[in-house]
Amino acid sequence: MLHTLRTVSLGHTPTSFKPSSSSSIAFYMDQPHLLSFKPKQSRQQPHLTYQPSSQQHAVNAVSPRNEESCVHGPSEKIVGVLGGGQLGRMLCQAASEMAIKVNVLDPQENCPASSLAYQHMVGSFDDSTTVQEFAKRCGVLTFEIEHVDAATLEKLEKQGVDCQPKASTVRIIQDKYQQKVHFSQHDIPLPEFSR
Repeated sequence: MLHTLRTVSLGHTPTSFKPSSSSSIAFYMDQPHLLSFKPKQSRQQPHLTYQPSSQQHAVNAVSPRNEESCVHGPSEKIVGVLGGGQLGRMLCQAASEMAIKVNVLDPQENCPASSLAYQHMVGSFDDSTTVQEFAKRCGVLTFEIEHVDAATLEKLEKQGVDCQPKASTVRIIQDKYQQKVHFSQHDIPLPEFSR
């Protein structure tokens, strides 16, 4: 499967490679070490930019196939993700193929999702103030790790922030006993359990 990234500037990397705005990088997903460079077509392309806190570089992550196949067109709503691990990275990758911008909040400067996120905010997703500040930059807020502060999400929901899933769902996810009670109440078969 061939994917193309346009206008890639790698900034302060050891290789110091900086292609011109009329070049692109093509690579095979199963063989990322095989790179080819070719001139970019002259038609206008939508732009997504990414600026991680550790390196300054820009990536246009909209695939050419995506431009013709977007059903609803590029979204102006930014998705905020609490946590930047492997699930966050996969979410960023899938979102970029649909021209959706994803901001990530994670305490690690070089978390897995940081290289694909539209923006990466370094900070704790357990800290209420940090999460509230992060939510101001997003149209919808979700998480890729269950260890988030449900009370903060409830506060944000009351302020009108679209949290998906809802804080009530997060509380169930965080308590395995509550999960089983919830499943039982909805007639989902379970082995016998007790508190």
